[in-house]
Amino acid sequence: MNEFEFREKLKDKIQENLADSQYEVKTGKNLIYKVIVNPQGKYEPKEAENPMRGNYAFQTDLLIMKKDKQLPLVVIETKHKSFSTHDILTYSTKAQKNKEIYPYLRYGLVVGGINVIQNRFFTHNSGFDFALALKRINDFSLNKLGMIIKDQINNAELLLDIITDRNRTGSFNTRIMIEKIKA
Repeated sequence: MNEFEFREKLKDKIQENLADSQYEVKTGKNLIYKVIVNPQGKYEPKEAENPMRGNYAFQTDLLIMKKDKQLPLVVIETKHKSFSTHDILTYSTKAQKNKEIYPYLRYGLVVGGINVIQNRFFTHNSGFDFALALKRINDFSLNKLGMIIKDQINNAELLLDIITDRNRTGSFNTRIMIEKIKA
């Protein structure tokens, strides 16, 4: 299986897991990472609702959106068999740039064909909210991924609520969950 096949299979399985919900999974969607005011006082990009890669937008591997508003909630970058320090630095920066525009957005990495998220992820990550190594796409790993995605959707919705409603937040706490592999 190559990375494209892994991504497509993962997309289908995530969509099945979210079946009959208000969310949908898309591949190759573009998200704006920058809005500027040009010397003429006009906003760029001009068509912010339809961002194009190379025009202040990054292309995502998988994007979980709220159907009714086409609102991006969770981005998943995918790799297969390995990932490099460069991948983590690049995608982590993309995550941060997208979060400047979509401050509620959750961003993750799913790597297929391996069973360990290597230390380079923890050393170089600054923008990812989650990561998962999937040795195989099976019921056990998909259940784990499904729980993570549902948590991330919930986190995005909670952050979105703060932005859209009158903020009445009394506390904020980020919880880190790490699952060690038994030797």
